[in-house]
Amino acid sequence: MESFALYALFILSLWAPDVTTAFGAKAELLKYALFLAASGLIIVHSYRTRGLTVSLAGDWTFLIAFLSYTALSAFWSEGSTNAFIKAMLVLSAMLVSIAIARMKRMDEILPILYRCLVVFVVLSLIVVILFPGRGIETGWELEGDWRGIAGQKNGLGYISALVLVATLALPLSGKPGQRWGAWLSRLAIMSVAAICLVNSGSRGGLLAAGVGIGSIVLAHLPRVMQRVVFLVSIALVVPLVNLIVPTLELTADKIGVLGTTINTSNRTTLWFYGLDQLGHRMLLGFGIEGFWTPERIQAFKDIYGWVLDNFHNGYITILIGGGIVGILLLLLAILFIVLLFMVSIGNLRDPYLTLAFGYTNMFLVGNLVENELGRSTSPQFIMFLILAFALRPYVSRIAGVPDASGLAHPKAVPA
Repeated sequence: MESFALYALFILSLWAPDVTTAFGAKAELLKYALFLAASGLIIVHSYRTRGLTVSLAGDWTFLIAFLSYTALSAFWSEGSTNAFIKAMLVLSAMLVSIAIARMKRMDEILPILYRCLVVFVVLSLIVVILFPGRGIETGWELEGDWRGIAGQKNGLGYISALVLVATLALPLSGKPGQRWGAWLSRLAIMSVAAICLVNSGSRGGLLAAGVGIGSIVLAHLPRVMQRVVFLVSIALVVPLVNLIVPTLELTADKIGVLGTTINTSNRTTLWFYGLDQLGHRMLLGFGIEGFWTPERIQAFKDIYGWVLDNFHNGYITILIGGGIVGILLLLLAILFIVLLFMVSIGNLRDPYLTLAFGYTNMFLVGNLVENELGRSTSPQFIMFLILAFALRPYVSRIAGVPDASGLAHPKAVPA
């Protein structure tokens, strides 16, 4: 039943209703209601069976502080009712992620998530083939890009990248000499994921796939090579910054660096608009859902002739919504999570830990071009939270190190 609840929650996070239709708008409200209901049941069940225990380690402490602060910012937000709804969803995502980390080990969570993602990508390919009117984009500058059953092409691209990386990282089932079926299955899944990734036309998805595969390769290097890579990376930081900064040029829709021009699809226009207005709100920000008010949306449209109430960058979104306090809490949480990964992956050599490392890096880099940190019910955000909270107890368990919080040995239930 616990595994079934996780399947239900992951499927709800993957569901992307078409909000451009009247039915889709109602379906989105239904999604939020079902998500809250499923989360509530999991939270109550976890509390009754495992109790309420949290770790006081830096990764847990700062992540909980960041999410709590984000929800609290609804009180000074101009988003009115929407701000409090979003705050409730953020708190729900935090509590259900902690509950899942208490219920399941990471090596149980990742296979469940993987199966859901594989089904999503396969269904997307079927929809593209049989129902191209739904599965292929037709909007401005998107003609011909695949979106499948995702809300947009970037969603399909990112989820395809997740499937591709997991297919490479997860261990094969069966005895060593009897794995032909598993190999063929993996090959078929990789092919479908690669086809959907390429045809989605998502540059963010391709970037995420590259980051994920690079993380898997790094995790499998000998410890000496990992340390060399780490030290070389640190040593190159200052020279690279000195090399890049003088060539950096930001315009309305492009970034120029080292003589190369990158089209940001007007992302920088959105970033400058938000940052220019941060001003006296620098410390606490505009609050959750507090920036894109109808007045600011209209003002942006009057200036540029178009509008999109999304910064397409998770870190910019957090800075503008939560100010310096919000972004500092987030960066501290990320720092502790990454440090725990870096200490663990070279020493423990665990495939599930390796995949979690790849997924975390994909999420952190992906937020440079998309706002996943601001989507409280998206699969990427939920996955990041669950893996972040499940990381410490899993590392403690496989390393055989007791965790003072009591999180190292959650009850194991077969997936």
